[in-house]
Amino acid sequence: MSTVSDLTIIVRDITDLDSVDLPLSLIQQYMKDGFQRIINLERRWPFLQETYSMNTVVNQREYPISGIGSGDLREVISMVDNSTSGNRLTLTSTDYAEAMWNGSLDTPSRPLHYTLWGDTISLYPKPDAVYPITVRGYRKPSYTWVTNNSLEIDCDDRFHLAIAYYAISQSYKRQEDNEMSAMYKQSFDEAVSLARREIMRPDSHRPMVLSKGATRFSEKFWLESLGRTL
Repeated sequence: MSTVSDLTIIVRDITDLDSVDLPLSLIQQYMKDGFQRIINLERRWPFLQETYSMNTVVNQREYPISGIGSGDLREVISMVDNSTSGNRLTLTSTDYAEAMWNGSLDTPSRPLHYTLWGDTISLYPKPDAVYPITVRGYRKPSYTWVTNNSLEIDCDDRFHLAIAYYAISQSYKRQEDNEMSAMYKQSFDEAVSLARREIMRPDSHRPMVLSKGATRFSEKFWLESLGRTL
């Protein structure tokens, strides 16, 4: 568990640069850059998994993803209707849903399916009542820790020292010490590679599940919707 303050001490101890030669604001930007490089390696880091709750609105089909929870949801993995006779909503394609639920066939009922288009979730059929929905997904990373030195860096602990290595590498590059810069950049790459491999490794007590929490596509939604009304 490390904060920017903790890693800044490491950076200054190794580079032997004070706040005049290496301002804190520059260290923060280096660490943010290293953090982003780590985050960009995977869409589904386990430490970004979150569960949200939302309620449907009668006759409302579209729900902005940014309006769910605190607005930090980035990627939806599943939606579950938690009402008395609820079910797991099935992801389907927008063109299929629009072709099926249109005109006189677009009758409000219990949502059975959802689509994702841009920053919007659309429910099919549109709700005829208020239904409590549990949404699981991956949130956006937080960058508050960059300037708030009391907050832990928003990633797995195993990446924290690597972020310090990246800041050290960039600090040496700024001093035009290319040899030391390359050495610590290599340390960053190795640390990230090892941590990534361990974090994304499948659990030992079960087989690997690709795209953990993956959504399921279905073309039988018309039959499923008929079953609800028979």
